[in-house]
Amino acid sequence: MNLRSDWPDATAVHAALAPAGALLAERRGLYQLAVELFSPGTPPLPESRLDNPLFRFRVGEALADRIPFDSDAEDDLDDLATEVGRDLRVISGASANERLADALRVIHRQSGAPGVPPRVLTEADGESFREAMALVEAGLARFRAVSPALARDLLPHTALLVILDPATANGVVSASSRLFPGLILIDKPSCPYDVAEALVHEGAHQKLFDLAITHDFLGAEVDERVFSPSWSSAHWPLEQVVAAFHAYALMAQFAEDVTASGEIGRLGRNSLLPFARERETEIGRWLLGTEESLEGDARWLLRTLLCEDNAASQAEESKDPIPDGRYELKPLVRMARMATGRVLLASPGHPPRLVWLNGNAARIVDHLGREPLSMSALGPEKARVLTGLVDSALVHRVQ
Repeated sequence: MNLRSDWPDATAVHAALAPAGALLAERRGLYQLAVELFSPGTPPLPESRLDNPLFRFRVGEALADRIPFDSDAEDDLDDLATEVGRDLRVISGASANERLADALRVIHRQSGAPGVPPRVLTEADGESFREAMALVEAGLARFRAVSPALARDLLPHTALLVILDPATANGVVSASSRLFPGLILIDKPSCPYDVAEALVHEGAHQKLFDLAITHDFLGAEVDERVFSPSWSSAHWPLEQVVAAFHAYALMAQFAEDVTASGEIGRLGRNSLLPFARERETEIGRWLLGTEESLEGDARWLLRTLLCEDNAASQAEESKDPIPDGRYELKPLVRMARMATGRVLLASPGHPPRLVWLNGNAARIVDHLGREPLSMSALGPEKARVLTGLVDSALVHRVQ
């Protein structure tokens, strides 16, 4: 294993991009605003609903314009879950296989595993489930003890853990899907570190998803380039490459923490931790060669985790000036102000648009949310920002 003292602390890198509490608040704010876009007049929803993977799936599909949003759909899973420790909930109810059938089918199809979708191990399975739960508790305890900062960073992004019946797992060690954010599947563990590693691996994917929907990561255009890792015959699209790089970076950090604790010999037989730093580096070097396909925050994250100099930001392309006059938000554009000072705009359409704004852009639209703004009242820098907002079709001139 390649240990190096100067690798950056991934939790500090995450915090520099988005402090943990702010990231969760902004993620929830996004889902709340999306619901208000689909169902005007919807009152604020509880955090438990905004964090629910099935609810987030329905909102995500509606935002992608694949299915209409049904505000009355039943997606509560609270009665199926058992809390473990202070910050992890495990699916335990006997009816889990029925209520999670669609999610299991989608994640199974995306994983490429053979056979039929796996079955959930629940309390109806008696001793087998109790054995698994004991290992989950022990694995969570090892995670928090060995790498407390990483545990605090990743666990809030993990809403539910699902333990699979090993007779039906078909080789799936752990899995998750961006379609069901916060939902993690693991095969029945054989040791505590199977659980701890899965929480790092899949928790990294969940953390990245929350960063990607609240920051600038991947553009709307699909990049056709694929990556073929040296250890596999797989061909990964760009989005999967970014997710794998991020996951291996966090697993490498966890591997160093495990080594420092003297417990490296307690890893599971399928552990990826011994190879994590090497794989992070291989993937990262490929991404550096295609970073023009990444947006600003993704480029910064990539270069910071690889200890590369961050290239100076490219100057924004100048836009033709807009006519003087008074401007306002378009009538159907909705706004959510965040405690961080950022602003999220939502515009209806097929599909709807969600746009995050920072700095001067956030301050301008915050003003526009109260009253129109005159171009002549702005200095050159803010005038350029307003020009960009008009160009984005979120703001228009008052006639």
